Amino acid sequence: MRGNRALRFKCWILAAVTVALLGATSALAGDAKPLVIAEKNRIVANKDTYIIVVLDLKPNLDDLMKAGSVASDVIVATAATYARDYLAKSEFSQAPKAVVYPITIDSMDEYNHANFDGMKRFGTLTFERKGADVVMIDNKLSFKP
Repeated sequence: MRGNRALRFKCWILAAVTVALLGATSALAGDAKPLVIAEKNRIVANKDTYIIVVLDLKPNLDDLMKAGSVASDVIVATAATYARDYLAKSEFSQAPKAVVYPITIDSMDEYNHANFDGMKRFGTLTFERKGADVVMIDNKLSFKP
């Protein structure tokens, strides 16, 4: 009997520590600081009933690599920030959602413009208006640091 009691106590402690660690990890993921993407590295356009937002992460790639395992959370926070910003603009007021494409463009043409043939796409993140808020409804991110 005494052995079972000690074993149950150890299991309870292990479960409590696991729950605490999982809570700390998810709190860190939720607090990811978004990247600042220069305006020249962003493209936005109307597409049928939604907007497309393209974010070139190439100039911020070092910051993403430093983020390590939470890099995906940083990208999600960044995409959410720009989706909210663009959906709040009057020119996109009729669009109910935004599809964000995080990309990197690795090459430029002879005029130093982005050569989209050298583009690498990291999936899509879709955000939708829900009342006064903008929420993520689909996450197909495939970024690996």
